[in-house]
Amino acid sequence: MLKTRNKPYKHFATHLRIPLTELVNSLEKKTQIELAIELIEIGLPIWENYNSENRIEYTDSVVGMYHKIKKNLIEKSIKLLKKINGQNNFLTDKINALKNKSLHDEIREPVVAREDDDFEIPIEVELILYSTSNLIEYVIGKTRNSLNENLAYISINQSIDAITKSEIKTFDQISEILNLAKKENN
Repeated sequence: MLKTRNKPYKHFATHLRIPLTELVNSLEKKTQIELAIELIEIGLPIWENYNSENRIEYTDSVVGMYHKIKKNLIEKSIKLLKKINGQNNFLTDKINALKNKSLHDEIREPVVAREDDDFEIPIEVELILYSTSNLIEYVIGKTRNSLNENLAYISINQSIDAITKSEIKTFDQISEILNLAKKENN
């Protein structure tokens, strides 16, 4: 279970007229993924800005091995998730599934290390990392966490948390994005 905040923003209840979890669960899976990708993209500068001045590296406390996280991990994830969520033929779907499995393994390393307190990063950076990891898990077929919450919802909520904490977008701007996703889904 990820240590970061998974609680929905109560602020959205007034802007959306329904809780965020209900809005996300009312969307088709493809739309949930598109929305989560869009929000991770909006939050991408959080990851990139941090990595431009810092390196995400750590020594694994379990085996003592040194790890350096690639600066383009989130950007690479976005690109692959867009491909996977697009219309593909059977062979492309199989190739993308293998790439996604590899990406899942790559992103799980820093997520687990962060949970083990092997390194510290600002909460906004952590939220974008976790948001991306949760969306990848959702896409590969794990739809719910141990609390039976939709992983797409958790990903979306974590991105919103990072975006608003970093003041990239306001709650009103996020509400517009969410309402647009709901309209396009109908």
